[in-house]
Amino acid sequence: MFPFPIATPQGCNIQTFYGSSIDAGARNAQTWNKPVGVSHVYMMLIGSGGAGGSTQGGGSGGVTVWYGAAQHVPDSLIVNPAATNEASDTTVSYRGRSLVTLLGAGSSLTTSAGAAVTATAFAASGFYKSTAGEAGSTSGVTASSTTFLSAGADASIDDVVANYGYDNTASNGDGYFQMQPIIVGVGGNGSGKGGVGCGAGRSGLGGPGMVLIASW
Repeated sequence: MFPFPIATPQGCNIQTFYGSSIDAGARNAQTWNKPVGVSHVYMMLIGSGGAGGSTQGGGSGGVTVWYGAAQHVPDSLIVNPAATNEASDTTVSYRGRSLVTLLGAGSSLTTSAGAAVTATAFAASGFYKSTAGEAGSTSGVTASSTTFLSAGADASIDDVVANYGYDNTASNGDGYFQMQPIIVGVGGNGSGKGGVGCGAGRSGLGGPGMVLIASW
């Protein structure tokens, strides 16, 4: 992942877009307009987390990041973060003569991990990385070795341990997501929901997708 400070430095514009947290809800498609005078753009896309199965927690969504010169980015983008319990990826697109997907992040509908997304032609205009999520667990969850998002655990007594020591040890506990002091997402257990991009417990709902776009 490319590190980026969430505390807004002088002259930096940071916009965050979240998917619907309603089960298979409507997409929250929104428009991002490039601020005047910026030279750099950083985008981070998170796919939605998955719902759990009969004996397994839900998988976490994939994460895609892109960083490049602002001159390579269209003046207006369509930002479409995935909704909770939706199979479609989180996307950032451009509408010219037709709608063209520039970036995507894989979502998890059930217990499998959200997939890494094959680079589009746009990815070659900057630094690009797409990473798969973490598959849901049949017991407790250990910290992901691929992203800062965690999958969900099976039963209400199974602990969910995410990166940097953040965890969910509550019975049927909901996961959570935070961007300060560091970006991390934690999955649910039992009937608990997942945080943004994170897997749910065995009978919960995964977290919605998200897009962060910073420019300066």
